[in-house]
Amino acid sequence: MQSFNLEEMNTNSSFFVYTLPKSNSLGHYVKNKDIVCGLKKVIDTFEKNFAGYQCGNTQLEIFFKKDNEQELILAQQTISKMNIFLGLPVHKWENSGNEYIKTSIRWESSSKNILDILEFLKVNKNEVLPLFHFTLLQFYHYGTTVTENAQINYIIDSGKLFVDLYMILPYSSNEERMYQVIASLYKELPFNLNSKNFRRFGLNKNRRAFWRLDSETLQLLESYLENKSG
Repeated sequence: MQSFNLEEMNTNSSFFVYTLPKSNSLGHYVKNKDIVCGLKKVIDTFEKNFAGYQCGNTQLEIFFKKDNEQELILAQQTISKMNIFLGLPVHKWENSGNEYIKTSIRWESSSKNILDILEFLKVNKNEVLPLFHFTLLQFYHYGTTVTENAQINYIIDSGKLFVDLYMILPYSSNEERMYQVIASLYKELPFNLNSKNFRRFGLNKNRRAFWRLDSETLQLLESYLENKSG
């Protein structure tokens, strides 16, 4: 599928919006033992289906206990290497003695993305803390600075990859190509889009807002995914 120009959206039409419920704080879990492979699949899918993207600063945070000698040694080595690789940390919190709370240090970088950091950790895996001591976060805008049609957080937490997704499909909800875009994403992403997370953004009773899909549209969407995702 070719990328489309998001600036061609007709704002007088209705569009499908995909958004996760507030109860889902981390997002979709990517069930891939190789986090880098899973992350690349997600990034490639959105770059393929959405024209252009921007990314904000990458955030990395480590958590460790100071009363564990081996963990503390690895933490000190991690801090030293990250200070060189990412620059000085932007936040540090020292545990004052609570056995249930870990010391944490956070870095941010505008020049290194999440894949750069994962590669760095892989190369230095014998000299840094294991991945479950890290939280990595990178925020992406897909679209243009004017039309940000997809806002995505890539989150690595406790050694697992999550994708927090907010997406506006750039074709009118009555166009077949809109369903084709959804089916393409459904087939290519390494996690399942939930049809119940789709909303319609448009006019209803003279008010422009987000609306639940009516039963007929929801049934059409589900049948289309069943036919096109195989």
